[in-house]
Order: sequence, then structure tokens, then C-alpha cells
Amino acid sequence: MPDVKLAIGGLPLVFEGGRSVAQAMELPGFAVFAIRHEAAHPVRFLLDRKVGPTCLNERHRFEILDGNAICRFGTDTEGHYLYLFGDSEGVRFDPRRPDEAEISPMDDPNKLRFALWLSYCMTGIAHGRLPIHSSAVVCDGRAVLCLGESGTGKSTHTRLWLENIPGTHLLNDDSPILAIMPDGRTEVYGSPWSGKTPCFRQEHHPVAALLRLEQRPQNSIRRLSALEAFAALQPSCPPAMAHDERCLDLVVRFVSEVIGPTPTYRLGCLPDAAAAQLSHSTIYGS
Repeated sequence: MPDVKLAIGGLPLVFEGGRSVAQAMELPGFAVFAIRHEAAHPVRFLLDRKVGPTCLNERHRFEILDGNAICRFGTDTEGHYLYLFGDSEGVRFDPRRPDEAEISPMDDPNKLRFALWLSYCMTGIAHGRLPIHSSAVVCDGRAVLCLGESGTGKSTHTRLWLENIPGTHLLNDDSPILAIMPDGRTEVYGSPWSGKTPCFRQEHHPVAALLRLEQRPQNSIRRLSALEAFAALQPSCPPAMAHDERCLDLVVRFVSEVIGPTPTYRLGCLPDAAAAQLSHSTIYGS
């Protein structure tokens, strides 16, 4: 199949390979981000490559696809990063070549979707882009990212904004992409990774605030200090990257640049309209 050109998170990409390129473009959401013209220096995802180490220095392993598979993260003897599902399916990334990632053939489309996300994490951070585990809602042309562990009510809180705050729409419900712009501003982009909610928007907005959620018996909100803001955002970054010193250093720099100009709040909340109205009025001053 011919190469496919995309723009995700403001980052130009090219998918190169054979049948996996067509398979990738059949995944929900990816066609939304296709573009006609290749940029001068795109990031290349090289699909249908052989990926598998002779020896893996494993740094982390975690469950994926609702616990149906295990991913192992580490480095091989040549210093490549690898995310492996089994022995031969996965992603290889050479930190000396930050504008490309290699991805093996995968029969399971959910594994391919996850492999593309991992590839974006590893290449995107070199360009000031990083997927963030959050639910992002847009109001008055600016976005709020709801952060928190799984089950803390991120999707519920953004739904409450949609139901109770006029002129609001959902940007992404699982993995929007934070981007540090050349002038230091932070913007957030839609992405083809949106969890169980099909929301794939090729748009981007300035970030009004980051909102870390905690379930509480009553609603309250507080702006966080810089150190607290760092602790609020960092756990929502791709978790495996925290298990490697070089990757973690990039994440720390990224988070530090984001929180500088970006107000960050902690919302203790009930799952009710009053919580949405409190966070909206605090962030937007209305």
C-alpha cells in the first residue's frame, strides 16, 4: 500500500509499510487525521518491520487491552527501546533517531492501535508533544484537561460540563495530546486514541487549566503550587517512560514546561452538576 500521510497533535507523520498501513487506517479515528501533502521533515512510523530482541533488559511490564495481554518495556543490547507483546510483536525506537519508530506486523487491531500510541509517545516527546491520560473538554475556545487515576470520574466530570455548561464540547476522552508551542504556550490536540468514547477531532485549543480530580463527600477546588501541579500531571504521562532514566528526564522537562504557564487545580468533587459549575466558574471566572 502507498505511504499514508497524517497530522496528529500538530506533528506530521508518515505510515510506511505494507498491509499494516491499510490495517492502521481502518482503525477508528485515524482517517480523520489523514492529510494530502507530506511535510518537509515528518516522523515516520515504519510498519511491518521485524521487531524482537536477542536480549531484553526489561525495565517494566504492564497489562494492556483490559488485562488480555502483557507488554514488556526495556532496552536491547544495541540501546534501542522496545515494547514487546510476546516475543516478536511490538515497537522498537532508537533514541539516536527520534523521527522514526519501527512496528511489527500485528493481527490484533487493538494491539496495533496501542503500538501506534506507544510510537507516538516515544517520538512525539522529542517534538514537544505527549499524549496525556485525561478527558479534555472545550469551552469558549479553551480546553480543560481532567486528570486522575482510572475510576476517579474524569469522563463523568466532562459529561457534567457538556450537560450543564453551554457552548461546551468534548475534544477527547482518553488520550488528548499536549503540545508546547514555540512561544511557550500549551495547547491540546484531539487524537485518534479516545478510549471507549469515539471522539476523534482534528482540532486544537489553548489550555485554560489542568484539573486533577478526587472523589470527595463535598465539592471544593484549590489552585495548586508548582510542585503540587507537577505531582498532579506527571502520573498522567505515559507510565512506562517513568521506568527509564533518559525517558523520565524528557518527561520531567516536558511537565515542567507545561505547568509553568498553565493553571492547575485540585477538585474534590461529587458526580453532580454543582461540581461542574464550581470548576467552570473557578477556571473561567464567571
